[in-house]
Amino acid sequence: MKFPELIPAKFLRRLNRFVGEVSVEGKRVFAHIRNTGRLTELLKPGNTVFLKEKNSGKYPFEVLLVDMGSSLVCIDSTITPKLYAEFLSLPVRFEPKFGEHRFDLMYDNRVVETKSVNLVENGVALFPDAPTERGRRHIQKLIELSEQGFEPQLIFVVQREDALVFSPNYKVDKPFSEAVQEFYNRGLTVKAFLCNVSLREISISREIEVIFLKDG
Repeated sequence: MKFPELIPAKFLRRLNRFVGEVSVEGKRVFAHIRNTGRLTELLKPGNTVFLKEKNSGKYPFEVLLVDMGSSLVCIDSTITPKLYAEFLSLPVRFEPKFGEHRFDLMYDNRVVETKSVNLVENGVALFPDAPTERGRRHIQKLIELSEQGFEPQLIFVVQREDALVFSPNYKVDKPFSEAVQEFYNRGLTVKAFLCNVSLREISISREIEVIFLKDG
């Protein structure tokens, strides 16, 4: 996935889940954040971020990348299904709906829920970084769909380059992590992928091992 020309800035503070204050050439402006996670390890005052200009909406920019030194980190969680669809290189249907639940994409008989992973600790990519009851309910529905003849998949896309393995984040959300474990124990597909990230583009590069690091 190609990026438009990005604008370097310094992150100043997060005002709420969706808005941050940044400094662009010494001028303070507000920028949209397309991620409902905490991102406390990424959005620290003084960190270098890269902004994408917006043509509509309340704010002129959105925060797209954070420079963590070891890797650029893409924090736009809305692009994850498209990244995985590009990686598959197959015809997919986006946002299939089953009852009250809408999932990210579907191809053949496979219903896919993707998750944007931004947090890495000691080489371990972790999700989530904030409790997600909605995420747990999605997994329960996927298990139900598996009993109806579908082949559900949980796909964790690590939108940075510096992870070695992936684990559900038991420290932050034990119920969600246990739901992933149950999904995996049923023989259903749980995969994690690493991305290549530059100022020009992001793409899925390779699969990494999924482990269950319960002790943190």
